[in-house]
Amino acid sequence: MKNKANEANQYIETHRALAAKTSHQPILHFTPSLGWMNDPNGLIFFKGEYHLFYQYHPYQTKWHQMYWGHAVSHDLITWQELQIALAPSEVYEDSPEGGCFSGTAIEHEGTLYLFYTAVAKNTAGQLIQKQCVAMSQDGRHFSKYENNPIIQNDSLGKENPHFRDPKVWQKDHTFYMLVGVSQDHVGKLILYRSENLLEWTLMDVAFEEPNAWMLECPDFYELDGKDVLTFSPVGIKNEYSSYLIGRMDYDKGRFQVEKRGILDYGVDFYAPQTFLTPEGERYIIGWQNGWEWMDEWNGFGELTENSWCGAMSIPRKLKRKGDRLHALLPEKISQLKAAETVIYDTQTDGYQKLVSTIQKPTLIELSLEAGKIPITLVFKDKRTGQIDVFTIEEHLSYHSEGNPLGRKDITMPLSSKSKTLKILLDLYAIEVFDEDEGTVLSVNSFFKGTLAREFSFSCSEKARLKQVVVTELNEKQLIKRSLKG
Repeated sequence: MKNKANEANQYIETHRALAAKTSHQPILHFTPSLGWMNDPNGLIFFKGEYHLFYQYHPYQTKWHQMYWGHAVSHDLITWQELQIALAPSEVYEDSPEGGCFSGTAIEHEGTLYLFYTAVAKNTAGQLIQKQCVAMSQDGRHFSKYENNPIIQNDSLGKENPHFRDPKVWQKDHTFYMLVGVSQDHVGKLILYRSENLLEWTLMDVAFEEPNAWMLECPDFYELDGKDVLTFSPVGIKNEYSSYLIGRMDYDKGRFQVEKRGILDYGVDFYAPQTFLTPEGERYIIGWQNGWEWMDEWNGFGELTENSWCGAMSIPRKLKRKGDRLHALLPEKISQLKAAETVIYDTQTDGYQKLVSTIQKPTLIELSLEAGKIPITLVFKDKRTGQIDVFTIEEHLSYHSEGNPLGRKDITMPLSSKSKTLKILLDLYAIEVFDEDEGTVLSVNSFFKGTLAREFSFSCSEKARLKQVVVTELNEKQLIKRSLKG
């Protein structure tokens, strides 16, 4: 059988230099050198490095047979692209429409385990999904288990075309796995248990969502004394990344929900997964794009003309405050400051409308007072006339004009406690953080191959807007694109 991983790595190495000359890529947001990328997979700290695996197809800028790409970091900001971790090389995963789908990573007794969904056609020509595992001692080279698949598709009584995205963790001395399924057009997460990571027993349906026909890419972890379950529901309008706070009943195999929330109010944040740092902090990353089935989706812009398509969000620090999750911009971003300018201060300037030209990755910080008088923020491409507009009232709303790929009528709730908004700008990516409420809104803005934008703002009530600070971030190439083993 062909060594598909070596073939793909050779292809990437051969075409990477040309891709770098002909494509524009974000500075802060991880992207592969070339090819298609979607869901983050198997996020883990192993042997002194953060490992980011991801759904990947190296040969074109649209979804096709899935591989696992691989990158590492020492700080969750600067990434080193590595060679492919998993390739669809076995008969149980080697279909053009299949491959190595999403999954998780776990370390046990010095070995790194990658759990993933293998997808291939059965004898009737139907795509069937099964759970598999690969192992590594060094975090670079992976061997698939000789007795894969470890969970067959018929564990629910019959074959199911939607049976994917295993999430594995350890509780006390037992391992558990959640897998997303669709039964009778209802999205469910089913729970398995194991004593050795290789032999699994079905327990029960841990959670089901009748308003979604599928629950993709589950994650599960403990945060500040509560269990947190996250997933991406398919079929719920304007809700693409959900979280549940509650408690897993390990005896019954059921998750007891206490509170539900949304991880991101934008339309470009999907399939999020988390890292646990050595210090015990939790960070989350999502795929900063969307799918064709989403109501607001209207293409991938010029990304399909580039050598690459798909980016990851900035890692966000997660905290639990009461019955809500708060997502915060990581402190490490402040270490990238190159130049800071206070372009508006009500104490010295009074009311005025100011303009700042943005040329590099930029962080904009707004200090607010509560109120209903709108504050309008405008980002304009002077060459094309395309503008992105954010309006701050009792909620934050986003509207893109002159952009055929713009998303309209996107809102994020604000509250009287909202005093600080941070807007992170990178090529194609805008992320807005409410630092007080812990909410985020992520959108992609496809300005044609440049970050250069004219930024202006206005507010008819002077006291509402206290200060605006624009900070250019260090433009050094944070993502190292040399392909290492």
